Amino acid sequence: MSLYGQDSWRASQRLVLTYGLRWELNPAPSGRSGTTLAAWENVNDPPTIALAPLGTPLWSTTHTNVAPRIGLAYKLTAAGDFVLRASWGIFYDLASDAVGGLAGGFPNLATNIFPPATLPLADARPFVPALSLQPPYPSLTRGFASDLKLPRSYQWNIAVEKALGHQQSLSLTYVGQAGRDLLRQEDVNQPTAAFSGVFAVTGNGAYSNYNALQVQFRRRASNRLQALVNYTWSHSLDNASNDVVAAVSHTVISAAEDYASSGFDVRHSFSGALVYAVPKAADHGPLGYLSKDWSVDAVVVARTGFPFNASAALGTIGGANPRPDLVPGQPLWIQNPNAGGGKSLNPLAFATPPPGRQGTEGRNDISGFGLTQVDLSLVRKFTLDSRVGLQFRADAFNVLNHPNFTNPLGLYLGPAFTTFLQSTSMLNQGLGGLNPLFQQGGPRSLQLSLKLTF
Repeated sequence: MSLYGQDSWRASQRLVLTYGLRWELNPAPSGRSGTTLAAWENVNDPPTIALAPLGTPLWSTTHTNVAPRIGLAYKLTAAGDFVLRASWGIFYDLASDAVGGLAGGFPNLATNIFPPATLPLADARPFVPALSLQPPYPSLTRGFASDLKLPRSYQWNIAVEKALGHQQSLSLTYVGQAGRDLLRQEDVNQPTAAFSGVFAVTGNGAYSNYNALQVQFRRRASNRLQALVNYTWSHSLDNASNDVVAAVSHTVISAAEDYASSGFDVRHSFSGALVYAVPKAADHGPLGYLSKDWSVDAVVVARTGFPFNASAALGTIGGANPRPDLVPGQPLWIQNPNAGGGKSLNPLAFATPPPGRQGTEGRNDISGFGLTQVDLSLVRKFTLDSRVGLQFRADAFNVLNHPNFTNPLGLYLGPAFTTFLQSTSMLNQGLGGLNPLFQQGGPRSLQLSLKLTF
């Protein structure tokens, strides 16, 4: 549940203030229809971790999640063609994370393996394992810190925007964000004799920082041309880009030692969009009808790549792959004309660390492959009546067929194995989420479409 109030005040002819206060209440989820969700005690002291009494909330609800926000807009000139904007605020996120996985795990899941049985079974009951709250707990048991807090972020920005004539404007913006008490899952391998495997606990051990400089040029529709150009320099740093540090405890990978560029960090990003209304070839007749209401749209995207690091396949700790040791004097990349992007990771640059130790390679210390893509569209609009229209589009994605590659998997097996040290697919195959056909970074593709508007 959230409650908020907001007000806007025109302090003067040039200054407008907008301010508000928000309060967030997000209790821990609980089981429905008899489902039991396991809560745990003493998760910050592994030798004393114990199952909490039935009915104990997964974590204690906090009631002090107050989030003020304030923003201002100030006209630097009487004409209003030069404007300063600034804002600051606190924002809370949900703490649920992987709660849904608890319902399908301990103590709601029981498995067992039996010798071959004669089918059909006369009685299946002896083969059905019983649910139990008693140890030993399963090989993967999940839990939450009892003192879990709502993740929060502090966000701020300051921007200046200047009109350049009546149709154009240029803006310069600084954007900052600091994430605190973010969710970080740490795994402890058999913290006590009651556990038969890994105990994965979600706490507030993650934090992040983001800073960006954004430049934008806009040209509104005039003389058939409309344009938008953006450039962003940014740096995002954190110690858990996806809430999960797989099967590794803070004693092996500490939160402080993992603070580095985010897995989704993009240092430089450029994008541009252009719309040009093609003039018709004639004012009347068949040629005039066939050539009217055409436009050409172009979108250009270019950015640097996502950072990544290698992992040592033979140096598992707690069931996870640590980062390898770096070999001094060896380059991380070597030229390889047979690999995607023309280069691959150097197998001589890595070494498997001793068992149970994190390697010397830093998190996300390798710059990945970037993206460059130009999309082009040809559009024709048909007006059927005052309320109904038809639009024909011919879209060419990555019209120049520029090759874009996903980062190597980076799994290090030894100096003689290079299978996982080079890119094996186009970028659109490695972004996840949507169908690769609709992702950036694929080969050139064409699309024809009709859209009816009413």
